[in-house]
Amino acid sequence: MNEVFRDRAKLYFKEKADDFLELLKQEATQGFFLNTRKAEREEILKEIDFPIETSELTNDSFYHNEDNIGKTRAYELGLIYPQEIAASLTARYADMEKVKVIVDLCAAPGGKTIGIMNRMNDDSICISNDVNHTRAQILSSNLERLGLDRAIVTSKEVSELADQLEDCADLVILDAPCSGEGMIRKYPEILEQYSLKNISDLSSIQKDLLRSAYRILKKGGQLIYSTCTYAQEEDEDQVLSFLKDYPDMKMVKLPKIGDPVLEGTIKLSPLNGTEGQFICLMKKDGDPDNTHIKLLKTVKDRTVEAFLKENLDLNEYYLYAYKDRFYLSLSPLPDLGTHVLRYGICVGELKNGRPEPSHSLYRANSLIGRYRYSYDLNPEEYDRYIQGLELKVPLKNGFYQVTYHGHSLGFGKLSNGTLKNKYPKGLRRVI
Repeated sequence: MNEVFRDRAKLYFKEKADDFLELLKQEATQGFFLNTRKAEREEILKEIDFPIETSELTNDSFYHNEDNIGKTRAYELGLIYPQEIAASLTARYADMEKVKVIVDLCAAPGGKTIGIMNRMNDDSICISNDVNHTRAQILSSNLERLGLDRAIVTSKEVSELADQLEDCADLVILDAPCSGEGMIRKYPEILEQYSLKNISDLSSIQKDLLRSAYRILKKGGQLIYSTCTYAQEEDEDQVLSFLKDYPDMKMVKLPKIGDPVLEGTIKLSPLNGTEGQFICLMKKDGDPDNTHIKLLKTVKDRTVEAFLKENLDLNEYYLYAYKDRFYLSLSPLPDLGTHVLRYGICVGELKNGRPEPSHSLYRANSLIGRYRYSYDLNPEEYDRYIQGLELKVPLKNGFYQVTYHGHSLGFGKLSNGTLKNKYPKGLRRVI
């Protein structure tokens, strides 16, 4: 055990410190939450074929001990997202009634974005950013799997995003990079790099990120600040300093959950049967002004539009082109310039003048019920499909959405009674 952390634990947990340190010897809890954007709660629970336990903290998150949850049907169908239960609370408390523009500043791998998109309005947009391009790609893949298409994924410096989106967001999420004390059971290697200097350095980074978050937030907007650490320098002190610097920001008191040091915040640890998490919700004074965001220019392409007309029932949509790919959205999207990984739903690209559809097009929740041609797999066909194998299907030629129990899984191209498998190679698995 890192002696510096042992001393800090005594500072954090006082008379409960010995109990806390003993709990650190146990395995980390594992959890997941339901993707209620894709299906109703009871429909999702029917697809879960492994043991789960309910949580007293939230109705839509569960504990599990599945060794590889990524190989379960519920996961492959995009019905669940693995995330520790304490972390899944972060998106639970914001008032979503009038929220139109959401910005998640440090979003990868996607849990907070996914949690808030489960709750957002149908005409809202979420801009999810991570400065690390590799992590942003993982974020984009997770959104694709869950069919959460009312999103733009970017990989920018947060300060650059603040320059583009000043006074634009109704809700900003800052799950800040932190010392990770709350994740030690899951990642014991954290203790190898643990130091007071690291906490100090991270506190400085968090302060800068909070300044950018304030710039992005419009009047009347809400700010979620969270970490997975116990350090007051990164949690309570950070919030109090921010409120002092920006007197038009007020804290919104949250339900008493865990062992909060600052009244109105949430603070959880293994003492609460979960991993570590700090959550604070703040709101900017004033009435929101009209948001003026530069919109992305739409494009016309007869080949792509003919493909969409033939394969989807869409009366109105916005078609965009970005880096040799076509994207569509059911509402206009802002132009975020460079370092964008995804604008809404990726339609696909043109190869030799012919449309090559994207997996994303056939996973999108916004398009549920709009596909003209669909094929629902039986259990045996499901197993063949996710291995990338062809299927014999006695239907007419064309592109087909592939589903299981009505849930989008991907697509295939049917030719002369054979469904050519288009399930991405990186997602296929051997059974």
